[in-house]
Amino acid sequence: MDTSLNIVATYNLFIGSAYRSNGTTSNFTINLVRPIILSNPNNWFSIRVGSAEIPYNFKLINSTNNQITYQIVRNSITYSATITIEPGNYNILTLLTEFKSKLSSSILTVTGYDPSSNLNFTYNRNTGKVTFSFLPTDSITTTISILNADPVILRCFGYTNVFVFGYTSPSNITPSTSTQNVNVSQNTAIYVRSENLTQTSNFESVVSSNEASDILAKCQIMSLPGTLIQWTNSTDLEIDLSNKIIDTINLYLGDAQNYELDLGNLDWTCRLTVQEWSYKQDSHAQDRIPATPSIDPTVYDELVKTRNKALQRLEKLKSKVNVVDATQEIKKNRQEG
Repeated sequence: MDTSLNIVATYNLFIGSAYRSNGTTSNFTINLVRPIILSNPNNWFSIRVGSAEIPYNFKLINSTNNQITYQIVRNSITYSATITIEPGNYNILTLLTEFKSKLSSSILTVTGYDPSSNLNFTYNRNTGKVTFSFLPTDSITTTISILNADPVILRCFGYTNVFVFGYTSPSNITPSTSTQNVNVSQNTAIYVRSENLTQTSNFESVVSSNEASDILAKCQIMSLPGTLIQWTNSTDLEIDLSNKIIDTINLYLGDAQNYELDLGNLDWTCRLTVQEWSYKQDSHAQDRIPATPSIDPTVYDELVKTRNKALQRLEKLKSKVNVVDATQEIKKNRQEG
């Protein structure tokens, strides 16, 4: 720690999304009873998420990424359709079962052909890859092409691009094997973010590339879906802010795929520590900062009341001046008349 710095004040905030002023459990704002104000404009605030307790009920596969568009060519006839994978947190075997079920049902609907007994989707634990194949009972050339799928779905199956599999006869099968290891555990961390606690010097490349960061903390996920994520800031990550006054706090949660999670209306809690920093009086940095009168945060409310009363008095004076001016104008017009 820089020995030329001094902690002026410390504020511990214990926050639960259930007591939000507005928003959802995943993205909410609270209003502070008393604003936190810098005692000197040359000082600055820092904030640290000390701990968080978050329910692990959000889904890797969800309504934003769970559609797969495919094309089947059978007997020289082309059909296209889209299937929807049920939102959830799957292991690779249950995901393959879900995919096969939805694909078989869709093919039967659009073509009248039931492929459920012929589709063979397997996972090799040794290679970490999956293979999509047919086990045909006829010689009708059949090809299935995955035309479009979200990168999250593709990574679950071990692909970076769309793929094709099929057959021309029982002895001439063209399977498709994933190009890399499957990954159904893409949710490795939760990012605690804020829209109104402003950072000026931090950048991120999480959801998109190289942008100004609003991340306050990265909470590693060490528990299983359906449990409670209990995270403590062991890295002592602390963020400098450019805010001069903190009277509201916005917090929202995201992961590596999306800026915002869906907690299904379940609440979460966290502990924030806000500190005001200054340079020590005997530091060289302090010598370069012009002296500025301090502001006492405890009189904030009184200053606001005084200002409002002064504005009210000013409005009354303006009204009286307008009345006097109008009266004089009337007298002048009568004299000239």
